[in-house]
Amino acid sequence: MSSIGLKVTSIDIPKQSKFNRKKLPSPESFWASQGITLKSQQGWIMAKCVFHDDHHASLGIKTETGGFFCHACGVKGGDVLTAYQLLLRCDFVTAAKALGAWEEK
Repeated sequence: MSSIGLKVTSIDIPKQSKFNRKKLPSPESFWASQGITLKSQQGWIMAKCVFHDDHHASLGIKTETGGFFCHACGVKGGDVLTAYQLLLRCDFVTAAKALGAWEEK
């Protein structure tokens, strides 16, 4: 298995943080921005992986949460925030801000 060289770890966000999960884009709109249509199916769909040069649909995406797992390269994550972090190789706060889920007070 190959790796794209970035380890994403979950961190505890303090309750007074500026992160608002409810403001993340829907899985449907986020994955559409990556050229993948989730349609209105429920469950898992398969698509060409955006994390490596994929020639077959090896990326499974859970339509309700945006979670993903590539059966070829092994990249995985639980939501669109993690997908963004891996795609852009950025940290949590940068990804949250870019996706509109970081509230500046």
